[in-house]
Amino acid sequence: MPFLSHLLMNADDGIPVVLTSPLVYESPTLKRVITVPAGFVSDLASVPRALWSILPPLASYTRAAVVHDYLYVNNGVTRAQADKVLLDAMRETGVGWWTRSTVYSGVRAGGFIAWNRYRKAQSSQENRTDTL
Repeated sequence: MPFLSHLLMNADDGIPVVLTSPLVYESPTLKRVITVPAGFVSDLASVPRALWSILPPLASYTRAAVVHDYLYVNNGVTRAQADKVLLDAMRETGVGWWTRSTVYSGVRAGGFIAWNRYRKAQSSQENRTDTL
């Protein structure tokens, strides 16, 4: 069982959601346990709204998407590693081949936008900290 906890979140206001309990995933890709802390904010699967009828943001791949979001925000891995964790987590939780392939292809094609935004924010944060 790759996920060692359930996904518990507050979605009262829609997306983004806030985790109300840690989400724990044992990653074969990274060979370690990833703990997404309570309080983490996720937009779930970052699927363009026009595609929600095919790939809704809340679906069988939601837990994998939350871990992926966490890895993108907390830069302890490469983008390729984060995307591979997403793919593995979807496979391990029984997400079908078509859905898994489509979601993975989407993050490989367009995930650089979010990745770069988080790296820029992280760099700005580090620069502010250095000047204090």
